[in-house]
Amino acid sequence: MRKLLFIALFLPFVFIEAQQSLNINNVTGSQSVFESVVASGTGAPIKYEDIQGSPYQSPLFQKASVGEKYGNIDVRYNAYTDDIEFLNNGKTEVLPKQDDFARIEVLSSKQAFVYFKNTTEPKGYLIEIAKGKNPVYKKEKTIFKDAAAAANTYQTGKPAMFVKQDPVYYIKTTSGNMNKVSSLKKITELFPEKEKEYNTYIKSNNLKFNDGDIAKLMAFINQ
Repeated sequence: MRKLLFIALFLPFVFIEAQQSLNINNVTGSQSVFESVVASGTGAPIKYEDIQGSPYQSPLFQKASVGEKYGNIDVRYNAYTDDIEFLNNGKTEVLPKQDDFARIEVLSSKQAFVYFKNTTEPKGYLIEIAKGKNPVYKKEKTIFKDAAAAANTYQTGKPAMFVKQDPVYYIKTTSGNMNKVSSLKKITELFPEKEKEYNTYIKSNNLKFNDGDIAKLMAFINQ
């Protein structure tokens, strides 16, 4: 009896999870086709596996919630194409860039990707570093450098490669403006009425310009 009760309670959750995955797959069409190749000036397109480096923040797919309706979806972020890729019955597809899928949160790390459909920078997927009334976002980008033949017999050619760029940080203030910041000092300058207090906090806590310390500073500013 207990076993039957457990099965009765468990099956709806299995059905819901399967239904969520099915629904997210149904809303994608030909625009979701993923091709792991890069156009090259040397001739034929180059496959990802033949390029040094990686276009991915993490090459492994991770379970994530997508928007408000879909959970337990296998995703990864492609920093070269600025796409969220997901698995559909073992096949890699690209998540459509639309409002229903504007927020993707990795379940294990709680890292969130937020889609901004701006016509100017920042646009595309940004990583949420800090929440609150003045949230912070980080843009990660990877570029492709094409293969280059040797100029002469004394030189060697250069292989095609993916090159990770330095991240760019943005703070969205209560005014609604997205402000690009390149240092902790640039952050405190956005709040002139308490800039001195915030600079003292930075110094006393020996904060650096990295994800963790930026989040710590913003928690202090947003309190």
